[in-house]
Amino acid sequence: MTQQTAEQQTGASLSAPRHLRSALFLDHFFGSLGLFTVFPVLGLLLAARTSGMGTGWVGTGLFCYTASAGLSALVLNRWLHRVGYRTGMVGGVLLSALAFGSLPYPTLPWALCGLLILAGTGVSVHYTVSRVLIAEAVGDDIGRHRIFSLFQIAVNAGAMLGPFLANALYGGGDPRPLMTVIALCYLLAGAVMVPGIPRGHRPPPTSGSWPLSRAMLREVVRTSAVWRLVVVGTLGTFVYAQFYSAFALYVGRDFESGAVRSVLLAVPAVSIVVLQTVVTSGVGRLMKAGRTPLTLLGYANLLFAAAMLLLGLAAPELLGAALAVVVFALAEMVWAPMMSTAFASLRTGSSLEVMHLRQVCRTAGDSLGSLAGGSLFLLLHDAGRGRLYWVALGVLTLAATLPLAFRDRRPGPAGQPD
Repeated sequence: MTQQTAEQQTGASLSAPRHLRSALFLDHFFGSLGLFTVFPVLGLLLAARTSGMGTGWVGTGLFCYTASAGLSALVLNRWLHRVGYRTGMVGGVLLSALAFGSLPYPTLPWALCGLLILAGTGVSVHYTVSRVLIAEAVGDDIGRHRIFSLFQIAVNAGAMLGPFLANALYGGGDPRPLMTVIALCYLLAGAVMVPGIPRGHRPPPTSGSWPLSRAMLREVVRTSAVWRLVVVGTLGTFVYAQFYSAFALYVGRDFESGAVRSVLLAVPAVSIVVLQTVVTSGVGRLMKAGRTPLTLLGYANLLFAAAMLLLGLAAPELLGAALAVVVFALAEMVWAPMMSTAFASLRTGSSLEVMHLRQVCRTAGDSLGSLAGGSLFLLLHDAGRGRLYWVALGVLTLAATLPLAFRDRRPGPAGQPD
């Protein structure tokens, strides 16, 4: 079977069947349930396993997982197009299941880091290949956005339930029950995909042996739509990362009530599970009216900026935090599916190469945003100027997004500019 034939059959097979969408939804739910069950206690687990060996191993282990989950698919680029979608996606979650399930047993810190690198590699391959599958199989932005929105609901359903599982299973300090359940989650993610992903179809290769070819990099530099998407997408990811770094630190330090802290941190996940479908429908209508994915990504950035400004300007603090987290949740419901949709809509390079570019932007924004949120925010907060951080970030996001995301639009239905 030629590659062209395989690609044609993939598109034909995914244009209608609901069982494939169901398989992808369940796959993302079980994978996210495993991920968000391990995240709340991973630092504690590493600290316990490396006790007496230096505190630096905890940060090193977390870095190993984060970097691997973000970038491993780029390192494995030359092999990804040689395996089928089913092999890549199922193999990825099986590798994560094996690595997480083995985590309680090594006693050497470097072995723990090695397992976390393997776990992150499985996650990176799985999610990269799944996005390429949607980009190749679904031919319109609205259809892709609907599926990526389903992924968003599944991920946040896992994020809601995971911390409860973590607290229930790790209470006694023995990590084996916890990691066994996490491995089972990833095994279930693989099991539900086997009947849903069609056989014999492979991701298209990149234009060269490198994950991002020189031709792609030239497009990023020379093509306005591409470099603007890169900047707007990376900026949005940077601001998004504040919720899990600066905002989490702010809530933990400035609000004494455990119930208030829990509610503020849980609002985005709960909102997405309940309201993502409604927001997706509204975004779909905007796309039909002519808004481009880049413009809609810009809308999300503006909402992120508004959340930052509310944190910096609103008083009292609890009111500002409550309003900010509601606006942030709405922004995430637009931003997260649209990040994948916007990059999938690019007509430069193969879809695998485009998703590599997305992953570079996402990883850069996540890492730099977490660094700023965990260091610069704390520096200003401890000096009594935490509000300055939020206001400056909100203003910078507005100033960078407005001239880049709203420069052009598609014609409206009547042929008039939207």
